[in-house]
Amino acid sequence: MGGDADKQRPSRAGMTAAKALGHPTRVRILMSMNAPTRTLSPKVFSEESGESLGNSSYHFRQLEKAGCVEVVETIARRGATEHHYAPVKRAMAWTSEWEALGPVVRQNLTASLLGGAVHRIGNAIDAGTFDARNESHMSWDTAWIDEEGWQELHKVFQHALEEALLITTEAEKRVAGLPPSEKFLATYLISTFESPPEDEVTE
Repeated sequence: MGGDADKQRPSRAGMTAAKALGHPTRVRILMSMNAPTRTLSPKVFSEESGESLGNSSYHFRQLEKAGCVEVVETIARRGATEHHYAPVKRAMAWTSEWEALGPVVRQNLTASLLGGAVHRIGNAIDAGTFDARNESHMSWDTAWIDEEGWQELHKVFQHALEEALLITTEAEKRVAGLPPSEKFLATYLISTFESPPEDEVTE
């Protein structure tokens, strides 16, 4: 019985990450550092987001304590030290932390992530880049499914995400030294979920 309880109890690291991810500003920081992947300082985030520098610095420190980001460079500027942080993990590595989050935190985090995706899509449409490439694509569907079908569908999207992360990781290495004219930002969105009863269609 004790062993089962230990398996169900979130790890201390997971609980720390859960606490860190429970604040919307910290979610915005991680999104800013992972889409696309880049280093970021509290000063730059403050300028981009409108958050005060003091508040931004505090949230960066909390993310560092939780093991979500790490300092990769320090720059002396006018008698002060500017810390530049990098994300510690990519999306696929957060499984255990996600499982440790409570339902309310998960809902808030999902809402923040979706908001970021919608913002990216809206910007692309407004800028005219969404259909700039012939391969650009967007689709969604809702279908009746059973548990076996759900597991099969999950494997397809899980594999697609793993492949996408490998592709973008290799691409980031190649484009590091390229001029702006030879690289561009690409956004992809992968999502599977159970729809609520009010979305059901009549059989």
